[in-house]
Amino acid sequence: MGEHLTVFVGGQKYCFSLEDISKGHCDKIREWVRDQPNQRFTINRSKLAFEAILDFHLTGVLHMPLSVCPELFKEELDYWEISHKKLERCCLTRLSSYFRDKSLLKDYKNSGLCLPEKYKSSPKSSVTKCLRRLWDILNCRGNSLETRIYFLFSTCMIFLSVFGVAISTLPQFRTKDPVGGGVTTTPIPTTESAPIDYCRLLYEQRFRVQEAPLPEEEKNVTIKTRNFIDIFPEPVHTKVPSLKHTLDRGISAFFYIEIITTAFFTTEQFLLLISGPRLISHFNNPLNIVEIILLFASYCRFVLHFQGLEYEDNGWSILLYVQIFRVLRTVRVMGHVTAFKVLNYSISAGKKDLCVIIMYIFIGIVIFSNLIFFFELSEDFPSIPDAWWWTLITMTTVGYGDMIPKTIAGKILGCICAVSGVIMLSLVIPIFVNTFLFLYQYAELEMVKIPPPKRPFGKSARTNNSSDTEINVNSD
Repeated sequence: MGEHLTVFVGGQKYCFSLEDISKGHCDKIREWVRDQPNQRFTINRSKLAFEAILDFHLTGVLHMPLSVCPELFKEELDYWEISHKKLERCCLTRLSSYFRDKSLLKDYKNSGLCLPEKYKSSPKSSVTKCLRRLWDILNCRGNSLETRIYFLFSTCMIFLSVFGVAISTLPQFRTKDPVGGGVTTTPIPTTESAPIDYCRLLYEQRFRVQEAPLPEEEKNVTIKTRNFIDIFPEPVHTKVPSLKHTLDRGISAFFYIEIITTAFFTTEQFLLLISGPRLISHFNNPLNIVEIILLFASYCRFVLHFQGLEYEDNGWSILLYVQIFRVLRTVRVMGHVTAFKVLNYSISAGKKDLCVIIMYIFIGIVIFSNLIFFFELSEDFPSIPDAWWWTLITMTTVGYGDMIPKTIAGKILGCICAVSGVIMLSLVIPIFVNTFLFLYQYAELEMVKIPPPKRPFGKSARTNNSSDTEINVNSD
C-alpha cells in the first residue's frame, strides 16, 4: 500500500496521505481504507457534503455547508455513521430548526387539509360523486366558480344575521319598560322632610345588610327584583327586541331577515348532514353544535311570536340570550380563509409558549399586587384581589386608570410592572409571528400558479439552431 490515497467524489479528485486518514475522526473512513487494499476509490455521494465530512475527519470540527440542504446533509451523516450531535452549535441550531419546521409543516398539512375516509378513494357511483362535490362546495374546498359563489353568499348570510341583531339593539328599537331597567315598583308616598332612599332599600333586600331601623313610611315599601341571569345588569328583553315588537313598530325588516337567514342555515345544515362522510364527525365539530342550538332558538322564537307570548323576566328570555352566540358564525367564515387557518394553527402549535406567558403573568400578578397593596392607601387599593386587576391591566399596557398609585413607591412599582409587561410581550410574541410567517408562506406557495414551459420537453423539442450555444469537450 502506497503513501497516498486518491478518492473521486462527484467527479472531483481528492488526494491525501494514508497517515492522515489513519489518524482521522471518522471510524467508517478509517475502517474502509484499512479493509480496502486499493488506493483509488470512487464515491457516488454529494461533493459539497463530502468535503464537510472530510474536513471533520481531518480536523475534528464538523460544519454544515450553507449551500447544502439540511436533510441531505443529515443523510450524509447517517451514511458515514457520524452523530449529528458532533455538529458545531451554529450548524446544529440550523439543523434542528429545519426538522422542527418540517414536523410543524407536516402537522399543519394533516390538521385540516386531508379528506375524510369516505372520500379518499375516487368515487365510483354518480351519487357518491355528487355528494363529494356538494361536500367540497359546502366546506369551501377548491377554487371552483361554484365554491366561490357559495362562499360569498354564505358570508353575506352570516353577516346579515349578525348585524341584524346588532342593529336591532339601537335605542330606537328597544322595548320601553318602566324606569329602572325592568325593575317595577309600587307607588310610594313621599314627604319633603324624609325622602326615601331607593338604592339603600334595594341593596338591603338583595344583600341583607343589617342597618339602623328605617322610617315608618319606608318599612311598607316592597321592591320586586328582576328574575334573570345575575351577571347581566339589565334584562335582555329590554335590549334585544322580540319579533312581535319589531312588527308592532312597523319595522318588518328584522322579521324578514330572521326568516331568510333561518331558512338558509337550516338548508345548509341539512345538506351537510346528507353529504358528510359520517354523522358522528358532523357533531364532533363545535360550530355545528352551536349552529343547531341557534336554529332551535330561532324556531322557538317563531313559535312564541305566533302564540303571542312575551319575554318578561321568564324562562323564555333564554332564547334572547342565545342570540349572543350568533357572532360565532363569523368564525365559520374566517375558517375558510387561509390566513385565519394559519393563525389558528400557529396558536395551537404554540401552547408551550402560551403556558410560559400565563406563568409569567401569574408570577407578576402575585408579586406586584402584594407590593402595591402595602405601598398604597386602602382607599385606592382595598385588598390584594383588587390589586390583581390593576397588575394585569398594567402588565398588558392597557391602563384603564380606575386604580392609580399615588405614593412615590407605588409609582415606581407601577413603572417596573409596565416595563416587565412590555419585555414579556416583546420576547414571546415573535415566536408566534415566526411560526405564522413560515406556515403562511407555505400556504401561499400552494396557491401560486407557476407557468408551464413555453415548449414541451423531449427529444422532439430539441432542434439544431444556430443560435444555440456550442459545447466543446476537450480530452486530456
